Amino acid sequence: MNRDILVKLLLLQATVADHRLQYATIETDEERERAFISGVLAALEFFEDAIEEVMEA
Repeated sequence: MNRDILVKLLLLQATVADHRLQYATIETDEERERAFISGVLAALEFFEDAIEEVMEA
C-alpha cells in the first residue's frame, strides 16, 4: 500500500477514534440527543471497521 495513503488512513483512524470517545462521554437525558449520539457512534464504528479492512488489504 502506498505510504502516503497509509499515513492518511492512520490519521483518519485516530480522528474517528477520538470523535467516538468524545461522543461516548456525552451524557444527556434527552431522548433525541441520545438517539443522535447512538447514530453517530454507530457510524464511527462502521468507519473504524472499514478503515481496518482497507489497511489489511
